[in-house]
Amino acid sequence: MKLLTVLAVLVLFAVPGVRADEPKREPKPRFKGVEVYSWKDDKGAWHYAIVDGTNRAKTEQEVKAAPTVYAGTEKFVAALKLLAEGENASWSHNAKGFEYPPAADLKTIDAAAKAAKIDLYRAP
Repeated sequence: MKLLTVLAVLVLFAVPGVRADEPKREPKPRFKGVEVYSWKDDKGAWHYAIVDGTNRAKTEQEVKAAPTVYAGTEKFVAALKLLAEGENASWSHNAKGFEYPPAADLKTIDAAAKAAKIDLYRAP
Protein backbone atom coordinates (compact mmCIF):
# COMPACT_ATOMS: atom_id res chain seq x y z
CA MET A 1 0.00 0.00 0.00
CA LYS A 2 2.84 2.42 0.83
CA LEU A 3 4.45 1.83 -2.56
CA LEU A 4 1.16 2.59 -4.29
CA THR A 5 0.83 5.88 -2.36
CA VAL A 6 4.40 6.90 -3.20
CA LEU A 7 3.82 6.12 -6.88
CA ALA A 8 0.59 8.13 -6.90
CA VAL A 9 2.37 11.15 -5.41
CA LEU A 10 5.20 10.85 -7.94
CA VAL A 11 2.73 10.70 -10.82
CA LEU A 12 0.83 13.75 -9.54
CA PHE A 13 3.93 15.90 -9.26
CA ALA A 14 5.93 14.63 -12.20
CA VAL A 15 4.41 16.89 -14.84
CA PRO A 16 6.78 17.07 -17.82
CA GLY A 17 8.56 20.40 -18.17
CA VAL A 18 7.44 21.77 -14.79
CA ARG A 19 9.67 21.71 -11.75
CA ALA A 20 8.47 22.37 -8.23
CA ASP A 21 11.20 24.96 -7.64
CA GLU A 22 10.39 27.01 -10.76
CA PRO A 23 8.65 30.34 -10.14
CA LYS A 24 5.03 30.42 -11.20
CA ARG A 25 2.98 33.17 -12.83
CA GLU A 26 0.93 35.39 -10.61
CA PRO A 27 -2.64 34.05 -10.55
CA LYS A 28 -4.42 37.34 -11.29
CA PRO A 29 -3.58 40.92 -12.28
CA ARG A 30 -2.79 43.35 -9.48
CA PHE A 31 -5.44 45.84 -8.34
CA LYS A 32 -3.81 48.89 -9.98
CA GLY A 33 -1.46 47.08 -12.33
CA VAL A 34 2.29 47.57 -12.21
CA GLU A 35 4.66 50.36 -13.07
CA VAL A 36 7.88 49.69 -14.98
CA TYR A 37 11.01 51.82 -14.75
CA SER A 38 14.37 51.48 -16.51
CA TRP A 39 17.75 53.14 -16.19
CA LYS A 40 21.38 52.73 -17.09
CA ASP A 41 23.93 52.60 -14.27
CA ASP A 42 27.35 54.27 -14.20
CA LYS A 43 28.89 51.26 -15.96
CA GLY A 44 26.33 51.29 -18.78
CA ALA A 45 24.34 48.26 -17.57
CA TRP A 46 20.55 48.40 -17.85
CA HIS A 47 18.30 47.90 -14.84
CA TYR A 48 14.54 47.51 -14.68
CA ALA A 49 12.07 47.72 -11.82
CA ILE A 50 8.53 46.41 -11.58
CA VAL A 51 6.57 48.01 -8.74
CA ASP A 52 2.93 47.97 -7.72
CA GLY A 53 0.81 50.58 -9.44
CA THR A 54 -0.37 53.44 -7.25
CA ASN A 55 -1.90 56.87 -7.68
CA ARG A 56 1.24 58.67 -6.55
CA ALA A 57 4.54 59.49 -8.17
CA LYS A 58 7.50 57.45 -6.98
CA THR A 59 10.92 58.88 -6.26
CA GLU A 60 14.07 57.75 -8.00
CA GLN A 61 15.43 56.40 -4.72
CA GLU A 62 12.24 54.48 -3.97
CA VAL A 63 12.20 52.76 -7.36
CA LYS A 64 15.89 51.92 -7.44
CA ALA A 65 15.70 50.42 -3.93
CA ALA A 66 12.66 48.25 -4.74
CA PRO A 67 13.06 44.51 -4.14
CA THR A 68 11.98 43.89 -7.72
CA VAL A 69 14.91 45.40 -9.61
CA TYR A 70 16.32 43.29 -12.43
CA ALA A 71 19.83 43.69 -13.82
CA GLY A 72 19.72 43.23 -17.58
CA THR A 73 17.05 42.85 -20.20
CA GLU A 74 17.07 39.04 -20.04
CA LYS A 75 16.20 38.98 -16.31
CA PHE A 76 13.57 41.66 -16.79
CA VAL A 77 11.92 39.68 -19.60
CA ALA A 78 11.87 36.59 -17.37
CA ALA A 79 10.17 38.64 -14.63
CA LEU A 80 7.57 39.97 -17.08
CA LYS A 81 6.62 36.40 -17.96
CA LEU A 82 5.72 35.78 -14.30
CA LEU A 83 3.15 38.56 -14.17
CA ALA A 84 -0.45 37.47 -14.46
CA GLU A 85 -1.93 37.12 -17.90
CA GLY A 86 -3.70 40.37 -18.74
CA GLU A 87 -1.60 42.43 -16.30
CA ASN A 88 -1.50 46.16 -17.05
CA ALA A 89 2.05 47.47 -17.04
CA SER A 90 2.67 51.19 -17.41
CA TRP A 91 6.21 52.15 -18.44
CA SER A 92 6.89 55.85 -18.27
CA HIS A 93 9.58 58.12 -16.97
CA ASN A 94 7.90 61.01 -15.28
CA ALA A 95 10.63 61.00 -12.61
CA LYS A 96 14.23 62.12 -12.99
CA GLY A 97 16.84 59.38 -13.37
CA PHE A 98 15.03 57.02 -15.76
CA GLU A 99 15.23 56.37 -19.48
CA TYR A 100 14.30 53.75 -22.06
CA PRO A 101 16.84 51.18 -23.25
CA PRO A 102 18.01 50.96 -26.88
CA ALA A 103 15.51 50.13 -29.64
CA ALA A 104 16.70 46.51 -29.95
CA ASP A 105 15.99 45.89 -26.25
CA LEU A 106 12.60 47.61 -26.53
CA LYS A 107 11.71 45.30 -29.40
CA THR A 108 12.70 42.23 -27.35
CA ILE A 109 10.70 43.45 -24.34
CA ASP A 110 7.61 44.30 -26.42
CA ALA A 111 7.66 40.86 -28.03
CA ALA A 112 8.05 39.12 -24.67
CA ALA A 113 5.18 41.12 -23.15
CA LYS A 114 2.95 40.31 -26.10
CA ALA A 115 3.82 36.59 -25.91
CA ALA A 116 3.12 36.60 -22.16
CA LYS A 117 -0.20 38.41 -22.73
CA ILE A 118 0.89 41.41 -20.66
CA ASP A 119 -0.60 44.81 -21.61
CA LEU A 120 2.57 46.91 -21.68
CA TYR A 121 1.98 50.60 -22.29
CA ARG A 122 5.05 52.72 -22.93
CA ALA A 123 4.66 56.48 -22.93
CA PRO A 124 6.44 58.28 -25.78
